[in-house]
Amino acid sequence: MNRRPLHFITREKEWELIQRLLTIVDSSDFDPADTAVIMASPDYSATVAMHLAHAWSRNGEMLPIIPVDVTYPDEDSRPYIDKMLMQAGDIRPYNKLILVEAGIIRGGNWAWILSVLKIWGYERKDLTLVALCENIHSKVKSDYVGSYFDDNKEELMFYF
Repeated sequence: MNRRPLHFITREKEWELIQRLLTIVDSSDFDPADTAVIMASPDYSATVAMHLAHAWSRNGEMLPIIPVDVTYPDEDSRPYIDKMLMQAGDIRPYNKLILVEAGIIRGGNWAWILSVLKIWGYERKDLTLVALCENIHSKVKSDYVGSYFDDNKEELMFYF
């Protein structure tokens, strides 16, 4: 079996990319009273979401973090969409959302999450998409990315 070379994210690289995101993301409109962090894929994105939410605190108030489970690349998204729809009471009170994901491989999860948010009346201007790492071929592009990789040439893998 031929595997593609790894685009390996060490613990140190993860921290470096988090610091990069803190530098490049315009957080001036993030207010904990009306902005929440959607932590897509909690198993992979918890560290980056927590650090960003803490760093973007205002007046001692941290941005709330709402976990949203997402599919692996070849899974059916319907059960995950249904589960997110049940989270409406947690998400809809916020006017602005910051979607955070550690690794965007194909962009499919961003696509269905954006579709659900559109059903709830969110416009693209109300959303900020942030990825620690993103495939250059992703069908949905994040607003801010720590590092890009080419999934045709290398496979994204994290240290954990």
